[in-house]
Formats: sequence, structure tokens, C-alpha cells
Amino acid sequence: MSNDPNLFTDKIQVHECGRKYKTCYTRKFVERKKWEAPNPNEVRSIIPGSVTEICVKEGAKVKKGTCLMIYEAMKMKNRIVAPFDATVKTVAVKAGDKLPKGALLVELS
Repeated sequence: MSNDPNLFTDKIQVHECGRKYKTCYTRKFVERKKWEAPNPNEVRSIIPGSVTEICVKEGAKVKKGTCLMIYEAMKMKNRIVAPFDATVKTVAVKAGDKLPKGALLVELS
């Protein structure tokens, strides 16, 4: 094994097809941001873009597939639709907002 200071001493072994492999985790891997399951009640932007039109108001009851807003990204207008029957708890954006990836658009309940 290497004496590289970016490697941790925690060694793992993998057994595959009768062979044994040994490796170490890198510091970058161990210190990375951990994955979190998304909240199904939050509708978030998946790419940077801007809100063109809001189609619902807070408190509105929506059915699965109802248009919540029009979101423009990469010169394409995309309909953001309700993933399930719900009530709109919060509309976190307004028309004209420019948003980064992962921004909260609508909260459902």
C-alpha cells in the first residue's frame, strides 16, 4: 500500500470470483458530502434556469400531473407538474426568478 497522506489507513477487502482485493479510501471520498434522500414533498429545480410562469397559488389542491409552473432552462420551457395529489403549501419562487440547481420551487403537503 502507498504512504500517500491523502489515503486513510482504513483498509477494505473485496472478494470477487475467488480473488481478494485490498484498497484504502481517499481523504476526498471520506470527507465528501453524504447523499441524502430527497424530500418527496419538495419540488426542486434539477438544473439552473428561470421561472417563466406560476400556474398555482398557495393552498390550491392539485391532482397528479397538474402544471405547477413553467421553468425555462437551456432555452427550453418545461412544465413542472405535481408528482402526486396534494395541496400546495408554499410557492417559494415568483415569475422571473433566476435559480440555481437544487432551488426549492414548490412545497406540497
